Amino acid sequence: MAAAAVLVPAAAQAAPSHAPSDVKPVRVVVLVDESGSLSGQDVTRERAAAQLIALGELSPQSQVAVVGFGSSNGPGQSAVDIVCPLTGVETAQDRESLSRCVEKLRRRGTEDGNDTDHAAALDQALDIMNEPDDQQRAKIVFLLTDGVLDVRNSPQYGADGQSRNRNAQTQIAGSLQDAQRAKVQIWPLGFGSADKASLDAFAAGGWRQPCGEQETATPRARVVAGSADVERSLLEAFAYARCAGIGESVTDSLEAGATVDLHVKIPIIATDGSIVVVKRDPRIQVTYFDPDGNQAPDDGEANESGFQRVGKSGPVDSLRIRNPVPGEWRVQLRSPPGVSRQDVSATVVWQGALRASISLGNPRPRPGDRVTVRLRLQTRTGTITDPAALAGLRFSARVSGDGFQETPVELGDTGDDPDRAKDDGEFSGQVVIPATATGALSFLGRVTGPGVAGDERPYETRIAGPADRIRAQVHLGTATVEPGGEVSGTVRVTNDAEPAPLDLRLVDVPGTVILSPPQRFQAPSGASEHAFTIRVGPDAAEGRTGGSVQVVDAAGQMVAEEFVDVEVRAPTPLWRRALQALLILLVIVAVAVPILLAMRRARRETADPSDLTLHLLERPGGPFVSRLQAPIGAGSEFTFDVRDGNLVGTFGTGYAVRRGEGGAVLIRDPSGRQLGPLFPGRSIPLSEHYHLGVEDGRVGGTEQPAYGVGEPRQSRTSRPMPGDDLL
Repeated sequence: MAAAAVLVPAAAQAAPSHAPSDVKPVRVVVLVDESGSLSGQDVTRERAAAQLIALGELSPQSQVAVVGFGSSNGPGQSAVDIVCPLTGVETAQDRESLSRCVEKLRRRGTEDGNDTDHAAALDQALDIMNEPDDQQRAKIVFLLTDGVLDVRNSPQYGADGQSRNRNAQTQIAGSLQDAQRAKVQIWPLGFGSADKASLDAFAAGGWRQPCGEQETATPRARVVAGSADVERSLLEAFAYARCAGIGESVTDSLEAGATVDLHVKIPIIATDGSIVVVKRDPRIQVTYFDPDGNQAPDDGEANESGFQRVGKSGPVDSLRIRNPVPGEWRVQLRSPPGVSRQDVSATVVWQGALRASISLGNPRPRPGDRVTVRLRLQTRTGTITDPAALAGLRFSARVSGDGFQETPVELGDTGDDPDRAKDDGEFSGQVVIPATATGALSFLGRVTGPGVAGDERPYETRIAGPADRIRAQVHLGTATVEPGGEVSGTVRVTNDAEPAPLDLRLVDVPGTVILSPPQRFQAPSGASEHAFTIRVGPDAAEGRTGGSVQVVDAAGQMVAEEFVDVEVRAPTPLWRRALQALLILLVIVAVAVPILLAMRRARRETADPSDLTLHLLERPGGPFVSRLQAPIGAGSEFTFDVRDGNLVGTFGTGYAVRRGEGGAVLIRDPSGRQLGPLFPGRSIPLSEHYHLGVEDGRVGGTEQPAYGVGEPRQSRTSRPMPGDDLL
């Protein structure tokens, strides 16, 4: 009984059991120094930096708060100023609201409390982080400051200035312990007279493992030369803090009334990205173009990507893209007349919300069996195969289970056994199941790297027992199809028990593919083979389809599995097919014509009557009365006639002479009737009064004529040329 697995549009079936993960959301609090030591330009830069965070955030489930801080030196003063309460960034309106409220950041005067209270700022950030959270968001605090802790004028910290700073420092130490327990990262950014050692203590005091082993993601303090460097430094810290990647910042100068293009790159591994443009003057217009030259919309979807743009009327403009087209994007900035020269910049922050897929060559091994583990990486739309895109990632696996300790599995994409092909995006390795294994087995595949929301994919199974009498293999090769196309595969089963039902299913497939009936087939006793078909839905996106085909027994235990490796390509347009057919035809003609000409030339050379001498005889074996040599360059045959007992060359009329096979000479009379064949040294009747003989110079001869001696009444001893009869 054959089983058929069919992939059709997602509307026909529920989403697969393992949907691709999204970019993980974060809860961000930006602490911004408002102390009196700031200049007006410093405040402007701080506002732009805070807007970069609010507008550049990748996940729509994230939350951002912005808190300004100074000090509380007297009645009516507050050390902290919540300029932007905790706000989601799901909609463009949410992010526009954040962008506007950031404008409330200010430089404090003496009457506002214009010293630097880091202790109160950190406590306020932790209070915000402790608000209820149903998304388990990662917690990140950014501290922007131009100075050092200074609360000498804040009476709440003690009776005198010296003890106040000391007490505030003790409070900070306790708050940092709270931050570590609550897994709150702290990323300080200092400029001006900021103290690097103090800021290092903030970074070291909070949580320090947001992205596992990624060294760049470990919180650390940054001190820049001035406020002009704050924007890039904070955006870079923001990317590292949320385990994202960041491209180079591209900067140019924009004159009044001029236009400049900034080019930024989004890698193929990115599933989410934000292009953040600092234009400073709100009047500057920004337009975004994808690598194919298409203008990106401000909102909605286009070319399978989702867009949300904010900040058009502000100093920071941002385009958030879901499933961006990889490659070089063009950001065009146009300045209206009358706007002063501006330095403008564009930066891409991106992340790969990726999913690891793990497969075992033998899902139900026995102790001592060697098991092949395969791991590959998928985006929301397909499998990643580009070696350059995978170069910075680390693929690893380990196995644990009852009766033995955890064992690592070394994986590689080298093409060496057990890896099936080099640089195909599939990382493979082998492990021997320990002889002490007794029951449950747990394989864990893991992918980590810069810019990647690392994924761990478990694979749970068990040691095969006495009742496990079915073994199977799935055979499904690599294929390229158009939407609506089909791919065939087989399941080979060896059943050492009674006939049993097996289920065939697809897992980890994109939302556009499903498995439809019949999903179950009967495996008879002994060896059997069962065919199945995968059909790609007509709405399937282009790219390499991920997922795997699994065979499961009646108890739900995995029997066999194989990755799906189907490349979906759009149908070739009719005009392109016609052009391809024309090109193929031209190639065939280009190859065939020289061959045909060569064959024709060879036939002509074979039939060329050059070196033939005709003899006109009155009787067989008698002396010749006239002779005629074949002209040079006459082609594949020459013609002659008999006039007054003489052989005379003609121009296309009379008798025709050409060479045949086996040394024969073929003669055709004026009526078209074949005479002969004629061989050298012999003769054939030509007419009622004459016979015709021939000598062939190609096969040699004697000094004496082959047909006797004697002078002809009229003889042409010189070789005639074509057209002599016309002279």
